[in-house]
Amino acid sequence: MDLLIEFDCTKFFALASPLDPATKLSADEGYLLPDPSHYRRLVGKLNFLTNTRLDISYSVQHLSQYMQSPREPHLKAAYHVLRDYRVRAFCDSDWAACPESRKSVSGYVVLLGDSPIS
Repeated sequence: MDLLIEFDCTKFFALASPLDPATKLSADEGYLLPDPSHYRRLVGKLNFLTNTRLDISYSVQHLSQYMQSPREPHLKAAYHVLRDYRVRAFCDSDWAACPESRKSVSGYVVLLGDSPIS
């Protein structure tokens, strides 16, 4: 969720695939990004995320090829990977339900697609 907030992608709808199959990226197509560090930071964080999300590995590897001089279509494709799945969170609690100790029990789960991340 932090990644979606950091790159301002919380308002987008979820998509079915990490990278649009119709997208063909090229090293010299589109405008150069004025701040390539934004693209590099995003792809770096996605690369770290591939440790738990193997389904985005191909997309991130493909985007990593353009780290030297990222362009506008590359950034759009990276945002597409962020839009891959929706984030859902569930929580539950019982307030003082234990008859002996009167302690409360609570729990939560955060899902990215169908994968638990927290």
